[in-house]
Amino acid sequence: MKIFEFCPFFNEHRIAALKIREAGYWIDELHICEADMNFSYVPKPYHFDTSQTSEKVKHHKIAAGGLFRPALPEQSYYDPHSCPPEMFDQWYWHLLTHNMGYHNEAMQRNSCSLMKDIVGEEDIIILSDLDEFLDSRLAEQIITAVKRHQIITVKLHFSVFYFNLFSDRSHGVDHFSYRTYVMTGKYFHKMPFTGDYLRKKGISGGLLQTVHCPDSYMGFHHSWLEHSVHAFDKLKAFDANVKDKTLISGSFAADCIRNKRLPYIDADLYVDNNKPFLRSVLESDTAGLWFSENTL
Repeated sequence: MKIFEFCPFFNEHRIAALKIREAGYWIDELHICEADMNFSYVPKPYHFDTSQTSEKVKHHKIAAGGLFRPALPEQSYYDPHSCPPEMFDQWYWHLLTHNMGYHNEAMQRNSCSLMKDIVGEEDIIILSDLDEFLDSRLAEQIITAVKRHQIITVKLHFSVFYFNLFSDRSHGVDHFSYRTYVMTGKYFHKMPFTGDYLRKKGISGGLLQTVHCPDSYMGFHHSWLEHSVHAFDKLKAFDANVKDKTLISGSFAADCIRNKRLPYIDADLYVDNNKPFLRSVLESDTAGLWFSENTL
């Protein structure tokens, strides 16, 4: 049995280094895919530092020209309040045909299909985003749960901008669950939908009765890390996805930190230095990535 992880990449070098380190404790192969356009159909270079590739770390270059589409003159936008589980399929396919930013995001995430020729039936595969970390110290528990249920999701501590600055809520299902999935190779090969569909349906609450979620937290979602360097570029990359263009500003991150609020999901931010931070975080140079009141 081998363990694989697949995730998309945009331009988050510090997160990528931590992801590689955490995966190195228990993952056999980490597969990172990167497109040569952002989700708003703007060409970009491949940013991933290929010096980090190895027998365990694979970088897949996605030529977006044949997959991505330019933004439409009039687009629909994601609204979690308009997507109850029973309306998910109607909502999802409408969004992907009426908002090219979400279509392009789906195309990159669905590149996980390239793993079907690599992952064996007895293997385990993790579908995650780059900033979603499973705790390697819980590897045995995760593997046991996957073998029992064939597919699981996990609860993740959700920090924003800094390792120790946490959000008190996320959009969709609580505890940032039903985003990251761990499944057997057998389930992956027979899964009757794409990786993006699985993620979006999970966020909507449509998988609460069909995909097991263990009670305890099993990792972290470290969002918008190194915001002073990457936040604005990342926001611009999602320009086609966002209806409220006032969010796309250079002061977005600074305003959120100063107010300790994430306005787009109506969430408060709080500091907690006592969570069981990951080995990859504690054993790395993370200067400047911890919040204190002196940060303001």
